[in-house]
Amino acid sequence: MLFCKVNAQTNLVYNGDFEIYDTCPTNLSTQGDLQIEHCLGWTAPTKLGTSDYFNVCNNMGTTLAGIPKNLLGYQSVYNGFGYGGFLACVVDSTNDSTIAPNGIYIYREYLQSKLQQTLISGKSYHLSFYVNASNENTHSLIHIGALLSSQNYIANNFAPIYANPQIKYNAGFLKDTLNWIKIEGDIVANGDEEYLTIGYFENSTQDTLNNHYDPWNPYWSIVSYYYVDGVSLTENPCQQNFPNIFTPNNDFINDVLKFDICFPILKTTIFNRWGNMIFETEKTDYYWDGRTTSGENCADGIYYYVLHTEEKSFKGFVQLVR
Repeated sequence: MLFCKVNAQTNLVYNGDFEIYDTCPTNLSTQGDLQIEHCLGWTAPTKLGTSDYFNVCNNMGTTLAGIPKNLLGYQSVYNGFGYGGFLACVVDSTNDSTIAPNGIYIYREYLQSKLQQTLISGKSYHLSFYVNASNENTHSLIHIGALLSSQNYIANNFAPIYANPQIKYNAGFLKDTLNWIKIEGDIVANGDEEYLTIGYFENSTQDTLNNHYDPWNPYWSIVSYYYVDGVSLTENPCQQNFPNIFTPNNDFINDVLKFDICFPILKTTIFNRWGNMIFETEKTDYYWDGRTTSGENCADGIYYYVLHTEEKSFKGFVQLVR
């Protein structure tokens, strides 16, 4: 039995450690001055949502956007020299009609990056990133997540993006202000994903919130701010399995020939040793049970296969033993 291990470890998120910048951040972002956009490859998709950028280069200046000390707390990097930050959720329930006509004012920020290449349909990818709760949080959240999408969600607002992120945290409240917490998971791509958006996509009136600090602003009943670092999206290594023998004798052990490869199989063709095609199917999940296309049992011997995929064709042989 032949095994082939294929590795692909290129990070498809450009500047996932928030290190590369065109200008050192000088302060927290404001509308019209998004400091996060000085971090190359990153933006705030909802332009009135002022996601932030922090870097050790600011330690020589105001330290408002410095590392480890900045305006929102004290936190070392997970990796490198910088990290991003966003207000995952702000809810003001003060019933101030000037800003909240319905009695609830919801504000969100997100971090977004365009991937270095569009994801390939059917391929499996591993996405991971690290978050840390700001010292200024009044509440912690559970479902911080990452959304891979074909659209970029660019809008001139600070409204929530209600979507279903492929990866989101479910292991309890994210309230650790000391350690970086890893959020990770695997996805199978549709094939049109070009953008990665990190943030909070839940309906905050339905999600569970954990109150663990006294409010640092009396007008905001909920404030949840998180730092983000170490963002990575890589194609999953996969192990290809090309069996070279099978025994279709109805003993329920190795009765069928099935190939596990890193690409969707579009067509499977089986030939006998004289080069005559005896079986063919275009079913992607099919296995060969040792019969011809007409249902007759094939004799013991060597048979040859061709597997057709969008990427390439695979050829080999297998021994049938009853």
